[in-house]
Amino acid sequence: MLYLISSNQLPLHHISSGQLVNKDGFVHPKRSIDTFVLILVTQGSLFIKQNSNAFQICANQHILLFPGMQHSGIEPSNGRLSYYWCHFQIQQKNYQFVNQEVVNQQIYIIKNNVLATNDNYIIPETTNLFQSERVVMLYRQLLDIVKGRSYSAYFANYALSLLAMEISTVFVNSYDGGKQLHMNFRHIAEIMEWIRINHDYEVNVMRVAEEFNYNPDYLSSIFKKHVGCSLLKYINKTRIDMAKKLLISSHDSRQVIAEKAGFKDDKYFLKVFKRMEGVTPSQYKKAFHLKHMNKE
Repeated sequence: MLYLISSNQLPLHHISSGQLVNKDGFVHPKRSIDTFVLILVTQGSLFIKQNSNAFQICANQHILLFPGMQHSGIEPSNGRLSYYWCHFQIQQKNYQFVNQEVVNQQIYIIKNNVLATNDNYIIPETTNLFQSERVVMLYRQLLDIVKGRSYSAYFANYALSLLAMEISTVFVNSYDGGKQLHMNFRHIAEIMEWIRINHDYEVNVMRVAEEFNYNPDYLSSIFKKHVGCSLLKYINKTRIDMAKKLLISSHDSRQVIAEKAGFKDDKYFLKVFKRMEGVTPSQYKKAFHLKHMNKE
């Protein structure tokens, strides 16, 4: 895997961005372009190859496509696929693509030297972003800025740079130096997918533990270790993510949206939403009412 390292002292240059939504069978076109492309999958799986490396990018994962490298779809998506995309350039042109050994050294310095500051974007070719609820919000904010009227043409550049810094921060904070996880992450991913599919039913820690034959306390412990948040928080996060989508794509009342998202108690939904997002559902709806969407 390659990693992008570039100074963050100047903002990235935003070219274009939007959201792709496809019902089934999407295959990414084969091409080589002169810009970076940052893709964050929010639903389904994107099957894509960059040079000779093949990737399956699932929900809450990103892939960074590099300029001058050939990328193409390798098989059709199965079912609904949704992802955010952004084309950008790095203004100072002093970026580099490095291997894991170089990244190990960089992050070791950042984490072990209190005087060191991270003045670089450090973005892997692909990674999981389960630990950051802010990444999706910042991506949506970027699309809102691009779609709406801005007092400055540089507004999108700074919004994109903030998004890149957040991704870098999540990556650095969760980086383990290449150590192998003690639990098969694929199994964790299966649990996450099961929660996503069944979030609107009576899902709780006990129910998940029974489904996958785990002791509830042990499952909660290893889930937090590998994902970065408790199992209960992830269940609520999954429901809140669904509620956010409904808030900006439907005219349903708050009570109906809460029920569709899996919250049986509207007051509890309001409490959890405000705690996780920092705003009320109505404030969120007002803040993210503009989107740029394309079907294919």
